[in-house]
Amino acid sequence: MASAFIGVPAVAAQQAEIEVAFTPGDDIAALLVKRIGEAKETVQVQAYLFTDRRIANALVAARKRGLEVEFIGDAKQNQTGGLMHLKALRRAGVNVYLNAGFASSHNKVLILDGATENAAVVTGSYNFTHAAQSRNAENVVVISGNHLVTDRFVANFEKHRSQSTPWPSTTHR
Repeated sequence: MASAFIGVPAVAAQQAEIEVAFTPGDDIAALLVKRIGEAKETVQVQAYLFTDRRIANALVAARKRGLEVEFIGDAKQNQTGGLMHLKALRRAGVNVYLNAGFASSHNKVLILDGATENAAVVTGSYNFTHAAQSRNAENVVVISGNHLVTDRFVANFEKHRSQSTPWPSTTHR
């Protein structure tokens, strides 16, 4: 399979299970909470906005079940209140990072059990907010069972994590 972008490897054809959801209409927040609840080892999140309490509670519960949970958020959105649940995540032991290296750290990604056979990736336009669920036209795609896709998302997550700053930083406690 050829890539349309020079230097960017295309993901080879491989079977995958695909699920899609849209707002208005589908309860995407409930879908995310369910998927987080089914995770067995790791949950990695990249978010531009993060204000949905149900999703925050699911991440805290995952950490309390012993899962490794990591969160990367947009640093500017944190300054303006767009990442309102970071303190609760940190108190629960979630590793939180802020990315200030871009005009917007606009990824909206949830990687579940990325290094396992049961890995899944959730991505789309959906910000992790109540507004995305109740007032916006949004979408998510859930890709399961394709380690080539998951590996690309995990590698991208790790790249962004390495470019981010742990929160709270030791100078801002």
